[in-house]
Amino acid sequence: MSLIRNLFVKHDRKQAKRRAIEDLVDTASHSKDFYVLLVGAVILAIGGIFADSVPVLIASMIVAPLAYPILAIGLGITVGDLRLVGRVAALFGLSCIIALGLAMLAATLFDADRVKDVYITFTGNRYLAVVVAVVAGGIAAYGMIRPKVASVITGVAIAVSLMPPLVATGIGYASGDRVLAADAAILFLLNIVGILLASIAVFTILGMRGEYKRMKRFKK
Repeated sequence: MSLIRNLFVKHDRKQAKRRAIEDLVDTASHSKDFYVLLVGAVILAIGGIFADSVPVLIASMIVAPLAYPILAIGLGITVGDLRLVGRVAALFGLSCIIALGLAMLAATLFDADRVKDVYITFTGNRYLAVVVAVVAGGIAAYGMIRPKVASVITGVAIAVSLMPPLVATGIGYASGDRVLAADAAILFLLNIVGILLASIAVFTILGMRGEYKRMKRFKK
């Protein structure tokens, strides 16, 4: 009886890994849905920063799809698929360019209407920021494979700030606030590194490389 149960558990784990791989590859790809979410998140982040509104800024974190390309890049590095890494990195780079461009445009047109920041800041303990990014990235990668904890992705999106500092970088440069731009850019880069390192570690520990190779052989 236990042998049968173990076989089913093993089968379920394989299915979960395959589903995670398919979801990451599908989600982190050029699509209308991705760009709709991206632009919507950028607009929300701009509104949050201009109005000094933390709730609006949190909304931009939830909507933003930027975490998925980073996780997909982590998967590509883990499994040794440089083509996947290159394709998703190009998508992520284009997303960053779009976000920066819209933020700079908004700052150029509406910077006079911007409320002085009181509640929103992109400074702080950078070591702590890296720790938070690593933990959140590890949980996100684990949640991709374990459907029962997949709901934590929303919490991870809030914990790891990606869209707000990226948008703040563009606003800072366009408005001449170099300190804001530099602080926000550093926070954004640290979060990327933290998520990427954690996802690689989790995907490696959970054996995603072997499952990915089996899927590739099956498709051939």
